[in-house]
Amino acid sequence: MAIPTYEEAWQQVLDTVSEAGIFKKDTMKNWISKTQLYKIEDSVAYVVYRTTIIKSLVAKANAIPVFEEILSEIWGEEVTVVLKPYKEMEKLMPAQEVTRRTYKLLAPKINPEFTFENFVEGGSNKEAYAACLTCCYPNKRRINPVMIYGNSGLGKTHLMHAIGNYLAKNYPEKKVFYAYSGDLVSILLDAMKTRDVYGSMVDQVKQQLIECDYFLIDDIQNLQQSSSQEVFFTVYNELVAKGAQVVLTSDMHPEELNGLHARLISRFRQGYVIKVGKPEFDTARAILRKKLEVNGEVLQLTDETIDYLAEKFSDDVRSLEGSLNRLLFSATLENPEVIDLEYASRVFSDEPVVIKKDKITLKDIKKAVTRFYGISYRELEGSSRIKKLTVARHMFVYLSREMINAPYSTISQELCRKDHTTAINSYKKAKALISKDDVFKLAVDKIKDTI
Repeated sequence: MAIPTYEEAWQQVLDTVSEAGIFKKDTMKNWISKTQLYKIEDSVAYVVYRTTIIKSLVAKANAIPVFEEILSEIWGEEVTVVLKPYKEMEKLMPAQEVTRRTYKLLAPKINPEFTFENFVEGGSNKEAYAACLTCCYPNKRRINPVMIYGNSGLGKTHLMHAIGNYLAKNYPEKKVFYAYSGDLVSILLDAMKTRDVYGSMVDQVKQQLIECDYFLIDDIQNLQQSSSQEVFFTVYNELVAKGAQVVLTSDMHPEELNGLHARLISRFRQGYVIKVGKPEFDTARAILRKKLEVNGEVLQLTDETIDYLAEKFSDDVRSLEGSLNRLLFSATLENPEVIDLEYASRVFSDEPVVIKKDKITLKDIKKAVTRFYGISYRELEGSSRIKKLTVARHMFVYLSREMINAPYSTISQELCRKDHTTAINSYKKAKALISKDDVFKLAVDKIKDTI
């Protein structure tokens, strides 16, 4: 018979204690179930708790002997149960704590609800969708990393989980590691300052991380200002060297990740950097319809109502889904015959009106131009003569003149130029491009719309 893990063994203890009725149901659910079997060493089972209320409840019920009897039978040897505060246990066994937390981090965390099938494609995300799906094919050439950036709530995390679900179904032998970067940083920092009999814990943690075939890290911007960057850099290089696929998400372009080592930024830019934007009207509508379809909603929403939600709440996918959930909940309470535009307008009548500022600044234009071309402020202000960058500078100068009539001297300062004649020449070149280059003319309109 296989020896259970600490988690499995303690869960069996809790289940048996619950069935025996030693504690009241609420006490069991809210307090006793929160205990953990931390370690069994020299026939001593260390059970940890996070609040003294739990210790008092266990003592009042005289439950320690019961714990010992049940756990001894499950473990196959006599054990003595000792209750310890979680923080005290951490200090007594730092290396074991890092190992425990690392294994917990390595445990599969893929959400089965996020798949490629229920991801709604649109102009704002189709490139990211295609890149994530393509990197799931083992025989495809690896492009490392695939990096998706954009504001929160636009589907980046959905795509990460979709990769994990696709691989679990089609290539179950592939080892997938997914983590929120903040959790990864925490583990790396703990490992850096902890040693066991074999030396630093860093090497052990690194070894566990580089065993994966897919390395998926969400919100990589949280690596900024962290001393764990050196360890991450080593792990990243070893993964790429062995042919593993790295996929990252961020809320900004890699060049805008201030506080990140230049060589890490360089590695990120070597890969495939893709932006996701807010869903267009048609995509927002499709997301709402998909949500209704998946949930099997029988309540009737008119096309006008769906259009209303798609137009009013399309800043991100979460807002869209939240608005739909609120509308459906209201309808279950009031039971209208049909959820029409009049009903929806009444439900959302208390929504705050966001007053948009009417004064556009150079910063607004600069942000829109860099995001459209997928470049950083540093590149826009630099001296590189790469065509993409020169066109972006012409665009910035042109829009600065046309939209807010900014002085050439001010525009030049914004581009870190001493001589304003450069801005004058850029404006003239932009005018020329508009008259003969349809792509540039279309870009002008698109950027104006975003501003």
